[in-house]
Amino acid sequence: MSNVKKINSIGYAHKIIGLALLFLAAVPALCYLLSQIFPAALFIRLIYISLGIGVLISLFFAGLLAIELRQDRKINREYANVKKQKLTLGNGKFECQSCGNRQVNGDDNRCCVCGTTFSV
Repeated sequence: MSNVKKINSIGYAHKIIGLALLFLAAVPALCYLLSQIFPAALFIRLIYISLGIGVLISLFFAGLLAIELRQDRKINREYANVKKQKLTLGNGKFECQSCGNRQVNGDDNRCCVCGTTFSV
């Protein structure tokens, strides 16, 4: 895989979604209520500006998710190409990349846990 940093939305997705909801729902609702109390065209403009910002944040988040899904698909393809190989651990032991069994010997053709046949 390339040296590009892996995007993982687990740590920040809720923050971006919350920010988008703030601009798509909370701020427009507040501006609408204020426009009912104080008749001013400014509040209507603020609603449109807030909705625009919310849409931009949502599009940014959708782009990040698209990049993350593409990276995940690439990692899965690379893993599928090597999961039938033994990973060298040292001391004559290997790891089955299919199930994680770390008690595979160098002369084993199959994993005793999952039954994966190792390719050479």
